Order: sequence, then C-alpha cells, then structure tokens
Amino acid sequence: MRKFMMVISIGVIGLLSCQKSVQLDSPTSLKTKAKANLASVGITYYIDPSGNDDSTGMSTTTAWRTLAKINASVFGPGDRILFKSGGVWNDTLHMKNSGTAEAPIIIDKYGGDVRPIINGGGKRNGSNALYLNKVSYFEVNNLELTNTIPSGTSCAATGIRVIGGSSAGTAISNVSIRNCYVHDVNGAIDGQTNYNKSSGGIILDGKIYGALVQNCHVANCSVEGIRTTGDRAMAARSKDIIIDNNLIEYIYGDGIVMSGVTGGSKITHNTVYKACMNTGSENYAGIWTIGSLNTLVAYNEVYGMTGGGANDGVAFDADGYDTNSVTDGDIFEYNYSHDNNGGFMLFMNQSKNIKVRYNVSVNDIGTTRLKKLFLIEKTTYDSREIYNNVFYIKNPTASLFNVMNGVSSGKPYATFSNNIFYTTSTISSLSTQADNGLKFNNNCLFPSSTFTSLNWGTTVRNNNFYEDPVFVNPIGGNGLDAAKGYDVGSGSAALNAGVFISNNGGEDFAGNALPLGNPDVGAFQHAVVANAGSSLADAYVRNGTYASTNYGTTADLVIKSDATSYARKAYAKFDIAMITKPKVSSAKLKMYVAGVNTAPQRTINIYTTSTTSWLENSINWNNAPMDTVLVGKISVSGIGLQTIDVTSAINRLLTGTDRKVSFLFLNTAAASSTNDMSFSSREATANKPTLELLY
Repeated sequence: MRKFMMVISIGVIGLLSCQKSVQLDSPTSLKTKAKANLASVGITYYIDPSGNDDSTGMSTTTAWRTLAKINASVFGPGDRILFKSGGVWNDTLHMKNSGTAEAPIIIDKYGGDVRPIINGGGKRNGSNALYLNKVSYFEVNNLELTNTIPSGTSCAATGIRVIGGSSAGTAISNVSIRNCYVHDVNGAIDGQTNYNKSSGGIILDGKIYGALVQNCHVANCSVEGIRTTGDRAMAARSKDIIIDNNLIEYIYGDGIVMSGVTGGSKITHNTVYKACMNTGSENYAGIWTIGSLNTLVAYNEVYGMTGGGANDGVAFDADGYDTNSVTDGDIFEYNYSHDNNGGFMLFMNQSKNIKVRYNVSVNDIGTTRLKKLFLIEKTTYDSREIYNNVFYIKNPTASLFNVMNGVSSGKPYATFSNNIFYTTSTISSLSTQADNGLKFNNNCLFPSSTFTSLNWGTTVRNNNFYEDPVFVNPIGGNGLDAAKGYDVGSGSAALNAGVFISNNGGEDFAGNALPLGNPDVGAFQHAVVANAGSSLADAYVRNGTYASTNYGTTADLVIKSDATSYARKAYAKFDIAMITKPKVSSAKLKMYVAGVNTAPQRTINIYTTSTTSWLENSINWNNAPMDTVLVGKISVSGIGLQTIDVTSAINRLLTGTDRKVSFLFLNTAAASSTNDMSFSSREATANKPTLELLY
C-alpha cells in the first residue's frame, strides 16, 4: 500500500514512506554460538543407511547405520548428529541429552540438499517419530518425518514431540526446530479409540523456557498442526515460545495453539491452510491461544477452513474457560484471514485485555452452520478492543455476533472502533442477544440500508457512519499482499474519521506509521499530498535603522536577539485551504537551520499570529504582526533540520474560517552579538520550510 504524506512546502512537496520488517529474528543465538565453539567442543557423528553401528560414527566413512544406535548413545555439549542427505530410516528417534548455551547439541543433515527421512511407522499408541525428552540447548534442523499408523489401527501419533519439565519441576530451555517437513501423521481423530488432542505434527509438551519452531512445513496431520500443551497453572506455564514462518496445511484439527504461556511468546508470519478439516462436533480453530499472557499473534494468513465443529472453525480465538486457562493481554494484529466457513474470531469467557487490530478479514462467514463473524461467550470482562480492522462479508449472515453461554451474570462485552464492516449480501441480525455489552465507535458500516435496519439492542453507538469506504481493489486472493486491495481510496469517508486509541502498535497493516491524533478508519493509514499554492510567504524583519526595510527575497530567515538595529525575527506563512476535514491528526513544521553564529546554543520561540494578511514583499519590522500565541520552542546549537509539533495550533485554526497560518520565530534571550542563526527560506535552493499535515 502506498503511503501519502501531505507536505505543504514553500516550493517543494515531499513524499515519505516506510516499510515494515516482516520477519522476526530467532529468540536465541544457539547456532552462532555453536559455530564458534564447534572447533573446540563436541564430536560430530554421521549416520548413513549404508553405515555400520560397530564403527566409530565419527566420519562419513565410519558412519553409524541405525536410529537404535543413536537412541542407545549418550551425547554431550557441542555434539552434532548428522544424517546423510536423502537417507531413509524406518524407526523412531529418541534424544535425552542436553547441550549448553555455549555448545548446543545439533541434529542436521550432511552431503546434499535433500532432507533425511525418518518414518516413525505409528507402531504403538502415543508414538513419536522424533522424541526430545527433557533436553535443553538442543537444535533440530532439516529433517523430514512421518508417523503413519498402519491401516485398521487407531492410535495417537505425533511427528515431533518435545517433553519439557513437569508442573512443579525445572523447565527445559532453548530448543529449536527449523526447516523440518512433518507430514502424514494420521493419529486417531475424535470419536476413535485413543483420540488425543495433544498429538499431531509438532507438539511442545510441559514447562519450556524458550523454544523456536521456524520455517517448518506441517501437512496432512491429525489431530493438531503445531501446539504447546501442559499444565496451565501460572507456575507451570512455559514462556518465550516462538512459532514463526511455518506452513501448516491439511490439518484435521487446530492449525496452531499456544497454550499455557506466561509471556514472550509469539505466533508470527505463519500460513495456515485447510486446518479444521473435521466434520464432527469437536471444536477447532485456525490459530488460538489459551492460558496465555501477552502472546503476540501477527502477520499470519489463515484461509480455506471448512470444518471446526458445530460452533467453531474461526480463524482466531482468544480462549479461556476457568481460572487456570485465563488468556490475558494477547494481541492479534496484521493478520489476513479469508474464505473460512466458521467466522473470524472467538472470545471465550475467560479472555480479557485482548486487542484485535489492523487485521483484514474477507469472506469469513460461510454457507453452513452458525454463519457468524464473531462467536462471543458471556463474560464479566469488558476489556476486548477490536479496532482498525476490515471485515468484508460476501455470504448471507445469520448474526454478526453469535452469543454463547459463559458466565451467566455476564454479557458479550467488546468494543469496536475504527473498523470497516462491508457486506455484499444480507445480515439477518446484529447479535443473537439484544441485551449485549457491545460498543461501536467511529465504524464505517456499509451499506447503510443493511446496517441501519438491524436491531442494535443495547449496543452503545457513537460517530458511526454509513458511506462506501471505496476499496481500491477488493478482489481477495492468497498472500498478505492481497489484503492490500482492501485499502481505501483517496476520496474515502474513512480518512481521518477514526477515534484516537493509545498504545495502538504504532503502524498499520502495511507498516505505515500511525498519527499521534485521529487515525483513518480501516486497516490502512493515509496521508494526503497537496501543493500549498502561490500564497505561501516568508521573510525576516530587522529593527532600528532597518525597521522599514523588507527582506522577503533573501534565501535566509535570520533570527537574533541583539541591540537596536541588530535584532531580527522571522515569519513564515502557509495556505491550508485544501484541508476539508475538521481536524488533522498530526501537523509538523519543519525548518532547516542553515547557519549559526559562535554562541553554543540559542532558544527560538515559535508563535502563531492572528494576522495572516502580511505580504512577503512588504512586511517589515514596523508592520509585522505581533498578535501571537506561543506554540513551541526549539533549542538550536548547530546546522540541521528542526521539527516542531504544531498539531494543536492547526486544529485551533481549523475551527475558524481563516485557512492561512502564520508563524513567528523569535529569540527572547538577552542581547548578544553571537546568538544569531538562520533558517533556509523558500528562496533557498534546498531545505525549504515545510508544513506536513497528516489526516
């Protein structure tokens, strides 16, 4: 999405843009530390299907052959266990030893680009193709794993399982799983013998302080894709779990679950496709958190889900149903969900202080089951903030908000601000419960005929509007870039129509900076570029002998506190007639210091003047306006750009009819022959005065 900044400049228009970083770094430096220490710590072992377990295993020509040999061996810090590229092993791998921060144990491949394959075989209930049993400082890289249960057998199965500490025991730490392909894990599903929801692709089980699952592909697994599991009591929870940049597809149950974490955990940059493939009553979702504290869910794409149980199948879920499972402070932002049958979001009754912001949801109401956008349990927590999202609805909707039982004395509390709700179909009802705890502030609801005819019940409504948001290219599609088609056009009523929300994350869906004042409605923030026109002017004036002299054509705006005939002050004027909004969200006056005298520092006061009729070619000390209001101060010690926040001054001006703003720059310090300084004027060849307005 392009970002436009209104730059009102004396002879110049500036265009500012910014980009967001879309990839998180690893939470540990294990690999870097390992490389630095491998020369002096640890042994490298090689495993080849053509090897010999009676060999030393310490070279490619003396490689071991079987996983049983590895399972029976003891490894120490810095050891590397390398499987031959393209090799196939039909067994399970169990690791039980830990490395150190300086020398982790590493599993990887050698001799080519093709991943080694471990086929677990699903030979018993609860089997794991790779089992990491209470290991710390351990890395797994570049493996392909399956765990396919024989036909006619019903067992729980997992591709990779990490066992952490017990609830009252010591946590394991610093485990990473990178670039692995886990697939065809066909564990028992709901209704079958040995069904276990804590089984599937990659499972992190127990108390873990620091784990990374990154760049993995998990496909054709049941029950789960990637999840944490274990005791959710606060003392037993994990922390610093990062699930990043993985592809999870064709999953019977949940795509990603973050369960039982106390902080520092993130679900970022993942793609979840065709999770929730079940057709039964068991509930699943795309990405969800439970018993979670301050988890970040960001930059994910969730799409193509058709199942999920009778009530669920939503793209995202802030869960929690009892004291231990409370989810508190999680943030869902910059995600793109589309073409999901079960809706966009679920709030369970024990989720609180949840922020859902700057997401794009397209066609997330399907054609079967509840046909809802949100599923909300009744709660006593009035602390869910849903703001600056886009909800584009294509199918007939039974209820935007389906209310379920939760806390009997509660309500389905949620506050919706600055969102766009847009439908091309029908909506039968706003909510299944008219007595709700919903608040709607500054939302764009289109079309008007659909939304004004709804029974809003007890919903508290303020400053919502019903104009077409004018999307730029709302055709949908896959990938986060497709979501940018739900940006709005330059003439949209959504521009600058939002209510300011503090601690808003600082940027929009596309990475553009958010204003300090009122934002746009929707997931994308804008600014406008316009030329200020010919009425701009600047000049400095001088007192005493020079009081009637005009200096409007010089390249400098000189400011000095000095004796009579040597004192100077400067003026600059801007035309803001192109601003049709009642207020701007940000106004920055940018002045370039082109020169300073030898005094180490001087303070320049900036004022607005009520009189704006002065002309550049006739202003002088005698007729210069002094009907002033102080708007700011700057300290000048050297050459360079100075930026002054004049938002309040511009918004005060916009309440009247005058659309010119005049600034005075004055040094009020004691007289000095060395405190003079100069700004570049509009006659300068570069660095002209600029007023940037964001709205």
